[in-house]
Amino acid sequence: MATTIEDGTGSGFSAKVSTGNRLFTDSVTEEKAVLASTNGNAFNFTTDFITISTGATNTECGIIYIKNNDDRDLEIHHLKMWLGNSGTIAKVRLYKNPTTGTLISSAINGNDEVLNFGSSNEFDGLLYQGDGTALTVTNGSILSNIYLGVGMQQMLHEMYMGQVILPKGTSMAVTVESSISINVSVEINGFYA
Repeated sequence: MATTIEDGTGSGFSAKVSTGNRLFTDSVTEEKAVLASTNGNAFNFTTDFITISTGATNTECGIIYIKNNDDRDLEIHHLKMWLGNSGTIAKVRLYKNPTTGTLISSAINGNDEVLNFGSSNEFDGLLYQGDGTALTVTNGSILSNIYLGVGMQQMLHEMYMGQVILPKGTSMAVTVESSISINVSVEINGFYA
């Protein structure tokens, strides 16, 4: 005896089955970050335009620090960094869970904005930026070491798609080391899933 799956709204439609015995269905798929943004839980974390001064060359300079204080996990979607000037290769380091240093203890606030312009939700955590004077990031472990050429079009674009996760109380930081004075700006996009 065959079983018929009927539309529960009373329209009289029945479910269609393929020759491979699969039920025909429709679905809408979207990235987790899009859903988080729709709910007002996606944020953009940025620095101002920072110049690493000649007095800080060949020294690792803290550029941005993020710490999550929310009970929800902060998932990092992507990181973008731009370097200006020419004629050198910069060393970029991403740190996992740094805990001390003048970048962290100095309250130079970075910029955080919710990506849903209609939401009043706020980021629950710490966001600091460097000022180009060799503010340090210490402790923690290195997540990535990256060489990046410096020039008008030089950009680092790391796509994590939510794979880098900051649970409550954890942090990440980015540093840059250069042999000459350079201009830097950073954008990190994250969301609460």
